[in-house]
Amino acid sequence: MTWSVRRIEEGDAPLVLLLAGSLDKWFNAEGLQKMAKDLLTHEGFLAVRGERVLGFLTWEALDEEVANLSWMGVAEAEQDSGIGRALLRALVAELRTRGFQAVEVSTVADSVDYEPYVHTRRFYRASGFVDHRVDAKFFGSGDDRYDRLVLSLDLRAGREPVGGPSRPGP
Repeated sequence: MTWSVRRIEEGDAPLVLLLAGSLDKWFNAEGLQKMAKDLLTHEGFLAVRGERVLGFLTWEALDEEVANLSWMGVAEAEQDSGIGRALLRALVAELRTRGFQAVEVSTVADSVDYEPYVHTRRFYRASGFVDHRVDAKFFGSGDDRYDRLVLSLDLRAGREPVGGPSRPGP
């Protein structure tokens, strides 16, 4: 059965959180709490098959020119099927329509050797994102702190995000 991409609507937050909760390689309890709060104000898209959510992507404006891709995930069984790329294409089209110049996304930096995020970084880079900066010891708390990588996609370039494995995460 095929799937489609649609805008996140009021009442979709529990479905997004249910899927995100199943992606425990990417989302911990702290992340899920922040996501629940962000879903109250961030816009986004869902990939759905019937009533089942297969993937999600949320975003917020940082200023008039730059948007932040805040959360993204695809059900593990559906990864590498094009869902992540389709969600990203929907975001790029929306942001260009609204006049944004770039979109940024934060993820775990290369200094952290954790396989799920190796795939996440590969996905974003293959989709046209470039490394923008690394914020040392940004995530975590106490002695368990680790680096954040911020990647950026120039929306003025005129090309659509393409390629790459569909293993997106935050």
